[in-house]
Amino acid sequence: MFQSYNLVQILIQGGIAMIPLLICSLLVVAVIIERYLAYRRIKFDVEDTLYKIQHSVLKGNVLEAISLCESKTSPIAVVFKAGLLRYDRNKDEILEAMERARIEESRRLKQYVWLLGTTGSCAPFIGLFGAIIGIMRAFHNIAATGSGGMAVVAGGIAEALVATAYGLVVAIVAVIGYNCCVVSISNAGEDMKIYTLRLLEILTDHQGK
Repeated sequence: MFQSYNLVQILIQGGIAMIPLLICSLLVVAVIIERYLAYRRIKFDVEDTLYKIQHSVLKGNVLEAISLCESKTSPIAVVFKAGLLRYDRNKDEILEAMERARIEESRRLKQYVWLLGTTGSCAPFIGLFGAIIGIMRAFHNIAATGSGGMAVVAGGIAEALVATAYGLVVAIVAVIGYNCCVVSISNAGEDMKIYTLRLLEILTDHQGK
């Protein structure tokens, strides 16, 4: 049925349901690219940075440690900076500042991820809606012509198949992207918790000396 059609013509065959599905697919691609670039900044040598911060703190040069954090774009560096800015406060105040920064950074990591989850859930139903319209069109053609046959129902069936298939493709890509984002957010959150406590130990040990 589609042998002589190019991709654009096949998509057009999907009917009116292809409009929201195409919008959903563009959103999914845009969010996946944006989140990929955002999560890339998470990756840096945390151990080396923490070692340099500890070295600066022991020298009494906290400003150097803060500058080091400002040169990084990772959420962990933002959490470190929040703690270093209150290095001369008590343990609870330092921890509160870092926890507040951690929550804010976690919220930023979750930006737009809901779009992937929502699209992954809704796209198959939009495709199903298109399939129903296609089948209705096929029956309408039968009623209008008073006869059946492949030539009469082909257009409606094509619309149903294309809409269903494209809806599933969009949903699969969205769900894969969503799960990847969830894993990245979870790992980043655990890392921020771990390194928050390690920096807190460094700062409190320095205060006790």
